[in-house]
Amino acid sequence: MVECKYCDEEFDSDEEMYLHWDEKHSDELNSHDKDKVKKAKREKENEKQAKMQWRKKMMIRGLGGLIVVALVYVSAPAIAGLFSGGSSVDFSELNLENQPMLGEEDGEVTIVEFGDFMCGACRSFNQETKPSFVEHIENGDAKFYYIDFPLPNFRPDNIQAATAAECVYQQDNDQYWDFHDALFAQQGSIDYSNSGLIDFAESNTEGINSTELEACMQSDSALEAVQDDRSLGQSNGVSATPTVFVDGEMIANRGNLDSIIEDRIDE
Repeated sequence: MVECKYCDEEFDSDEEMYLHWDEKHSDELNSHDKDKVKKAKREKENEKQAKMQWRKKMMIRGLGGLIVVALVYVSAPAIAGLFSGGSSVDFSELNLENQPMLGEEDGEVTIVEFGDFMCGACRSFNQETKPSFVEHIENGDAKFYYIDFPLPNFRPDNIQAATAAECVYQQDNDQYWDFHDALFAQQGSIDYSNSGLIDFAESNTEGINSTELEACMQSDSALEAVQDDRSLGQSNGVSATPTVFVDGEMIANRGNLDSIIEDRIDE
């Protein structure tokens, strides 16, 4: 919760408070606060336009196509899990030093997710499963890496989202995770054009240089990094998202991750 400094009313987010300022306190705002209001109004309009674009896209694809895609996304990770349980990867060959990481370098347990920012199951993993073991990351017992594995179903949206995330990561690892979580939280309602993703990054990070971000997204290096990540997954048996490894072992039942991590910590 955030509290309005002009009237002490509370709001769930800064954006809601800034829109309140525009409606109730426009005559009291200083130039800095006016900039915040302007940015909040622009973001609200961007979200509105993105939702409209998304609805149009869904209508064009057709209800039948949506059902097929939904079934594929729901079932594919489970099917992959049935065939992949027990396989393992030598993490020393994954070059994890160049991947976004949560936790401490000396974390005892290494968790790696191959994911897609347009994958519904990945969104559920990020919002529902990861919180179950995040305590082990925060206390230094485990570290978590995210590697892009964009599937073909939602191109170019997932490619552009992954490329933007890579560019944010190149500027700041901590800001990357804010952007990463926001991409999943607002999955499907974002304007996935370069300009839309730059605005989205500005609204969901602190201190990202938008000029550098734009230059990075227009270059080939970030896209190549995303493509390299996908190739890395393919060469290590990844075929669906999310695919999760713990200390090199592919985990078929992600619902047991917390206990699996605890067991490895206690070993």
